[in-house]
Formats: sequence, C-alpha cells, structure tokens
Amino acid sequence: MTYIKNITGIQQLDFQINRIIAYGDTAADAEKIIEKTRGIKDLTTWYHVWSDLGDYYRNTSQHLRTAYAYRMAEFFLKEDHPQKNNMYEISCKYFHLAFRQMNLNYTVHEIPFMNSHMHSLYFKSENEKSILLICGGYDSFIEEFVPAIIDFTNNGFTVILFEGGGQGKTLKNGLKFMADWEKPASCVLDYYNVTSCTMIGISWGGYLAVRAAAFEPRIKAVAAFDVLENGFLCMTNIFPSVLKYMVRYLVLHRKKRTANLILRFLRKKSLIADWAMMQGMYITGTKTPYDFYRELLKHSLPQDVCDKLTCHVLLLAGKKDHYIPNDQFYRLSDKIKHAKSLSTRMFTKAEGGEQHCQTGNYQLAVDEILDWMNHIKN
Repeated sequence: MTYIKNITGIQQLDFQINRIIAYGDTAADAEKIIEKTRGIKDLTTWYHVWSDLGDYYRNTSQHLRTAYAYRMAEFFLKEDHPQKNNMYEISCKYFHLAFRQMNLNYTVHEIPFMNSHMHSLYFKSENEKSILLICGGYDSFIEEFVPAIIDFTNNGFTVILFEGGGQGKTLKNGLKFMADWEKPASCVLDYYNVTSCTMIGISWGGYLAVRAAAFEPRIKAVAAFDVLENGFLCMTNIFPSVLKYMVRYLVLHRKKRTANLILRFLRKKSLIADWAMMQGMYITGTKTPYDFYRELLKHSLPQDVCDKLTCHVLLLAGKKDHYIPNDQFYRLSDKIKHAKSLSTRMFTKAEGGEQHCQTGNYQLAVDEILDWMNHIKN
C-alpha cells in the first residue's frame, strides 16, 4: 500500500504507524489503526492507544497484530517506564506465537558474546542455495522483520537474523550499541559455522552491515537497506538548522557543558528529540546527551573503511527519507572504489518506495535485493 501522511500530524509518529501497516493485513488492521491513532499528539496517548489495541487483538487470537501493537506501545517508552520491559516481553511472546501460527520453520539461539549473549533466529530454507545474514538498526527487534524475510527463505536463502549490542533482547542482556559491527557479525558467523554469506542491514543496519563487510571476508556481498553513511550527522539532522550546526560544532570540539545546555533546551521543545536522546543514552550506555552524540561519531564510513570493501555492494535509499539525508547515499556511492561490484537504487514517490526503508512498499526493496542476489557472482 502507499504511504499515508498526516495521520497524527507528527512525522515520526506517522512513520511508525506506516511501518506496521506496511506489513499487511495479517500484521495490522489499517482502518482500525488509523481511526485509533488519528490526531495523537503526545507519547502517553500513543502508549495507551497501542496497548489497548494489543489487549483487543490478544483476545481474538490475532497473534501477529497483537505483537505489533505491543511493539508500538513499547517503542516510545523511556528506559525507566514501568511498562517498558513488560511490553517488550509480551510483544516477543506474541511474535513467536504468530510464527508458530504461520508454520514457520525456525530455531531460536542465544549466541555467547562478550560475557553475555546475542539473540538470533535461524530460518532454514528447504532448498538452500546461500546463507543470508540480516541485522536491524538502532534499537530494533529482529522479530518484527520476520514477515519481510519470508520471501528470502522461499527463494532458497537460509536466513540468520541477529541482534547485536543495543538491540532487542541483546540490549536487555547488557550489551550496548557498538560501531565496530564486524565483531558481533563475525561471532555469529563463527557460531553457525558459516564460510560465505550475503549480509543485509536494515535502517541503521545499512551502516552496520557495510562496516562489517569491510572487515569480515566471509561476507561476500552486502546490501544497505537503506544507506547510512554517517550516524552523527543523521541524528543531529532532526534539529532546526542553526541549532543543528551549533550542536555539531560543540560536540566535535568537545564543548560538553555548552552542548548539554543546548541539548537540554531542545529536549524541552520537542517530545521526539527528548525521546531520541533518552533512547540513545539507553542503548549506548551513556550518561548525557553530549556523551551519546560523541559515541555516534564512531558510526561513520570514512574513506579508509570504504577502501576495504572488496565484496559486492548494493546501496538502497528513498527519495523522501526523513531520517537519512539523500546526500549520504551519493557520498557513500562515491567513496566505494574497490568493490567487486557496486549497485545503487534511489526509490521515488512514483514507485511508492520514497520513504525510509521503502516503508509503504517493502516489497519493492525485497524484490530489488532478491534480483541483485540472484545476479551477482561470488
């Protein structure tokens, strides 16, 4: 379906609603969700609307709808909210009930890593021709991506989904978000005895997967779904123009006190900025917004890292992506000089894939990736 604008009038809330609706009728009753969420202006109301929807679906055995409703209820809760862990646990429970309802062939694994464990799901293809390693982004849960990966298993790809530091259950296990993603990726490949694979990174995973591919030779091809070349620039892009450049200058020049003063002001002015900084500190294990943004400086793909990319590379982007500026797509494309092959695709509104990660029409991106994987030669 096409992307639906102005449900709440707040771009980030509308995007999350569309993200769930895009998984189709089994995952979301679009008409009911739009009716219930229309006009929401604060995150407390957001939580109550989605948790009520979860309760409703829970009583009707619509497991996937239940799971996504509770996931949305959890999404904007701050770390210290008394219902955050509960919403996570209930959401995951119903995702797995839904997967069994869908008769999916998979196993759950907890992979030892850094004195803790990474959460992983393994989907064996009956006609395996290759291994596909997939990670999400920023603060994602792998369970929520499962409906989108079924086409891969149906086309002969055994899929390994995993959560690294800062993501889902792995974050609950105490592992914080990290920039050097080759470390968790390599650990996962070791665990499953994988000698060759393609890797897909979703959202912020577009950075994480490309970074991993630059350092892990078993990754023979990598797809950024979508591109992220610089996380620090991306996460400061939400601020008004003048303040955006002030924050960047102060963080880059280590002006901690002044930076925190301005960031405190921005948090008071915007509920989304407040949530983003609180969530960022939670997943990175930092104590102040300044420290969080200093940590994000590590999430970039400079020329020396791009020069290490010698595998096949696919870069995807949406023309109207409100999270990641289009210049990152072009900048990263120009930096990749030694890849075995480089394919790029900027989706447009006319195609219905103009939003971040082609929300509104995931199938466009899935089909593009499948076509690319079927044509490259490792």
